[in-house]
Amino acid sequence: MSKLSYVQIGKEAKARLASAPDGLRWGNLVKDIAADHPETPENSIWGATQRLFKEDASIIKVSKGIYALLSAVEAGERETAVDEPPEISSVSVAGKTLKESDFYKPFAEWLMSLDEVTEAIPVGGNILKGKWNTPDVIGVLRPLSGDLVKFSPKIVSAEIKIDPAQPVTAFGQAVSYRLFSHKSYLVLPNTTIAEDLDRIEALCGVFGLGLVVFDLNEDRPDFRMVTRAISAEPDMIYVNQLAKRLNQVDSKAFDRLF
Repeated sequence: MSKLSYVQIGKEAKARLASAPDGLRWGNLVKDIAADHPETPENSIWGATQRLFKEDASIIKVSKGIYALLSAVEAGERETAVDEPPEISSVSVAGKTLKESDFYKPFAEWLMSLDEVTEAIPVGGNILKGKWNTPDVIGVLRPLSGDLVKFSPKIVSAEIKIDPAQPVTAFGQAVSYRLFSHKSYLVLPNTTIAEDLDRIEALCGVFGLGLVVFDLNEDRPDFRMVTRAISAEPDMIYVNQLAKRLNQVDSKAFDRLF
């Protein structure tokens, strides 16, 4: 067998990525190609794949050191969306059906009223692909023109649940938003079982999440801060993934925030 050229290495890498919707670790990809093509120096494979990852828009970084073919990732997400049971997004209160989305905009406005953010928008649903990637509300704190000391924008995310039986699921989602957010808030109805709420409050303190409770009343939700979120630096890889997704699906929302 002859030595692979840079173009051939690129084709070989993309063929392997096409069958891996979860992506492949760069080092493992290089070693696998080298094992199947021992006549090709491993350094050449490193160089060719590095160029491929930088120049080919069809390949994305899904995590540190892990790359995937965009089409394979999207196909996997479509299959997952079909298999996953729908979450409860509405409840009946005093004979009236309330939707979870009814509280997104009021909470975004409440965050701005506290000066936690300078801009906030409802997102929700699954527009950013995956329940662990799509906060119900995303806000950004930016320096104002009159601020003497400028700072980088700070991202604030929130997970809102109206079903009092879902505090653990909501907590897990809110924690995952710390990957791309400086602050993350968990927002639960005040009808949540007291024991569950106590445990969640303790966990929020451990993980630096903010905890807010509210009334299941779309006209007067009366959001109340239980624990304020602690700011921490997110992982910029995930920040850029979030920004890219948001820009793709809603460029106007992206422009408002960033």
